[in-house]
Amino acid sequence: MHMHIDIEIKSEYASAMAKQRVRYPILSGQALELVSGRFRALADPTRLRILNTLMQGECCVGDLVESTGLEQPCVSRHLITLRREGILSRRAEGNRAYYSIEDATVTHLFSLVCNGLSDRLSDDLDALPDARGWRGAGI
Repeated sequence: MHMHIDIEIKSEYASAMAKQRVRYPILSGQALELVSGRFRALADPTRLRILNTLMQGECCVGDLVESTGLEQPCVSRHLITLRREGILSRRAEGNRAYYSIEDATVTHLFSLVCNGLSDRLSDDLDALPDARGWRGAGI
């Protein structure tokens, strides 16, 4: 038996005031564990910093260390977590490993959250200085 929950959400794409009904399936316990694992992987600010850097394109570990200001062992540990969750892919070239975002839904989720915070914090954009850049980013 498939059950659904009806939820009203505001659609920023149709218009700021338009509402649409969305039906979401009730997930099994196993499916919720998978979703929970994905959110846990995304709940760390360091991993978000790495993902934000990788949104600019593929990087090797050394480039991630330089652009994030983190130590190499820290970057590597977080890359392992993100790969294990299926968020990143890894490509070896010689003695270097290159990482890129495998799951584009993560980029979309990042954009949605930044846009939501931008709307909520519009009076104090110092808290999220790059938020306006997400608008029109095609994400």
